[in-house]
Amino acid sequence: MKMIPWKKSSDEAVSSDFDDFVTRALEPLDWGVRNRLAGMFPARNFPAMNVAETPEHYIVTLELPGLEPKDVNVELMGNTLQISGERRWEEEKKDKDYHRVESQYGSFARSVVLPDNLHVDREAVEATFQNGVLEIRVPKAEPTPAAKIPVKSK
Repeated sequence: MKMIPWKKSSDEAVSSDFDDFVTRALEPLDWGVRNRLAGMFPARNFPAMNVAETPEHYIVTLELPGLEPKDVNVELMGNTLQISGERRWEEEKKDKDYHRVESQYGSFARSVVLPDNLHVDREAVEATFQNGVLEIRVPKAEPTPAAKIPVKSK
C-alpha cells in the first residue's frame, strides 16, 4: 500500500500567513522585546521530518543537530512510529547578548502512522544516527495471505 503524499492544509497556509504578519509587526520593536515575544511562539514541526517509501522500506528521517542517540526515543506502538526526545539549551551566557536565536530547544514528539495492513517485524526495524540525522527504516512485509482451512468431520 502506498502512503498518501503530504499536502499543505489550508489551516497551515493561514498559519504561515499569520506567522509572516507577526514577524513584520515585530520588526520595529527593540531586539530584547522581539526575542522575548518570539520565544513565546515556538515554531511548529520541530524537528524537521521526511517520510519516504521504497519497494522494501518506509524510511523516516529527522534532523536532530546537537543531539546524540541517547537523547532520542523511538517506539513502535501498533502501526504508529513515535519519535521523542529533548534538545536542551546548554550554552552559557558569558558577556554576550543574543540578538536572534532561531535554534529550537525543548521537548519534541513526532509520529508517523504506518498503513493499517502493514505487517511489521518489530525486530527488523532499524534506527541509525549519523551527523545529526536520525534514520528509521521500517521494512515492508507482505501481509499473510488468506489460507483455506479444511473442515473435518468427527
